[in-house]
Amino acid sequence: MKWLRLLASLCVAPLLYGLLCLPLLGWWLSFFPNKVNDLGGTFHLPLVVSVEALQAVVLLLCGMAVAMVGGIGPWQRVCMVAATLDMLVIGVMVQRQFWEALPLWHHWIFFLLILVMMPLGGIVTRHMRAKLGGASSPAGLN
Repeated sequence: MKWLRLLASLCVAPLLYGLLCLPLLGWWLSFFPNKVNDLGGTFHLPLVVSVEALQAVVLLLCGMAVAMVGGIGPWQRVCMVAATLDMLVIGVMVQRQFWEALPLWHHWIFFLLILVMMPLGGIVTRHMRAKLGGASSPAGLN
């Protein structure tokens, strides 16, 4: 069961990020067509910061989802580390495609957000579980 949790943890974060962040970013950037460059990015500082804020929230949710799928105890931490590294590798590959579309510092902040917000999502989930009585999952599977 724990290996299935690890596999699910590796899949849930990229899927959730793709389902939430990509459409939300497209929707948000559509409000500022004159600020978006031909590559699909922007150098307009307030817009870049708002993009990073949106990414931070979605990465926090991804971390929470990984923590829920990963179960409880030490195995949850293994799942979190693996999923965070998975998201970092995917993030590097994607950011390489948009390297010239956004300011250089944005890419490094995005990598940092992955390394901070996903584990923070796990911490939030552990604290919520502790307050709710320690339930590991809706189905009660450990």
